[in-house]
Amino acid sequence: MEVLLELFLFIGMFFPIYHVVNSITRLDKAKSFDKWVTILIPCYNESKILQTTIDGINRIDYNNYECIFINDGSTDDTIEVLKNILVLNNKKRGKLHKLKSKPINKMYQSNKYPNIYVIDKENGGKSDALNIGINYSKYEYIVTLDADSVLKKDALSIIMNKFDNHNVIATSGVIQIMQSFHLSKNNDDTTLKINNLLQLQTLEYIKACFIYKASLAKLGSLLVISGAFGCFKKDILLGVNGFKNVIGEDLDLTIRIQLFIKNTNKIISYCPNAICYTEGPEIFNDYIKQRKRWHHSFIEGLINYYKFLYKDTFFKTLSFFALFDAIIIGFLSSILIIIFTIVILINFINNNLVAIFTYFVIFIVINLIYDVGSLILANYYGVKYKKTDIFRLLYIIFVDIFFYRFITLYTVILGSVTYFHEHKNWNKVERSGRNYDALKD
Repeated sequence: MEVLLELFLFIGMFFPIYHVVNSITRLDKAKSFDKWVTILIPCYNESKILQTTIDGINRIDYNNYECIFINDGSTDDTIEVLKNILVLNNKKRGKLHKLKSKPINKMYQSNKYPNIYVIDKENGGKSDALNIGINYSKYEYIVTLDADSVLKKDALSIIMNKFDNHNVIATSGVIQIMQSFHLSKNNDDTTLKINNLLQLQTLEYIKACFIYKASLAKLGSLLVISGAFGCFKKDILLGVNGFKNVIGEDLDLTIRIQLFIKNTNKIISYCPNAICYTEGPEIFNDYIKQRKRWHHSFIEGLINYYKFLYKDTFFKTLSFFALFDAIIIGFLSSILIIIFTIVILINFINNNLVAIFTYFVIFIVINLIYDVGSLILANYYGVKYKKTDIFRLLYIIFVDIFFYRFITLYTVILGSVTYFHEHKNWNKVERSGRNYDALKD
């Protein structure tokens, strides 16, 4: 029993270090401004955040784009807010593609910002909204953003660099917690003067984006191009028949693209310094709602594509890291502290103090390497924390190592149990209603 626990402990510690080393890559520079892009932003009851979204779009340092907001039958005043902010006029526009979607009520063009359009449609879900945006998009490249997404000024020009390599058919940007930044029209300064839940999510996103996803992308095993900020050649979206109406449309789409390009030289890329800010849930109930949806999405993807993923688990990097790493090691990372505690107790009962001390030191060192390594990489890619935040960072690291994984374990168990009996829908988190007026300055 103890030998098996020690094996799990070793495996659970090996992979984090592997990903830290493998995640290091070159820094992309902003240089691509010539490719024409259609930005799609699906909206369902987003009136609280729309001013921030539009201010964020208008600060992008990129000229060759159009932006389409798709109002997916909102039951609040989303369409009225869009009309007021954008000064909309009725606009007829030809449908260029034939992905299935719900009917359109009206289409508008902004009188204030002529490159911004609005489609008002019947409710059909996020995937349906994205498909209708693709149908009416003009350009070869499609960027998908969530309604609470704000891009760093140079993010679009950086991410478009990836398509200078003609084998790249899709790429994912980095997602960071919006509340952990003071955003203005020209600057994005970090802050950790936020509540504990947001602080922990901030570190979690840093680790997930700058280490784990960056490492998977280098291995050709990226499982999710985040819906909050992804960029695609439109041909690939049409080739896989657009987005499907599932819980996690971004994970489902990414797996289908991986299937589509299997045994070709096509690439799904990752851009660790193309940064997008998105609101994190500020209260625990919203956090649980979000994490349940994420885990429902993951289980759904494993079930729907089990033949593809299970077939070559130990021979294809995508299958291996989707199954062995993400499930076994990902789950173990959540319960690693429990395994660690059991091992310590066994050695305590056997009065093996040297082993207890050794396990404790190894556990702390491995987790510190992962947490501190992620912060160093974040600094390299442009997310720089001030010296005045050093004590907050130390506090967050401590809580992350010893307490936050219990919360993670709870959400994994809850998501697994509720997947089989809860109604599956968009189930989005309530927007905070925070004031981001500094974006206008």
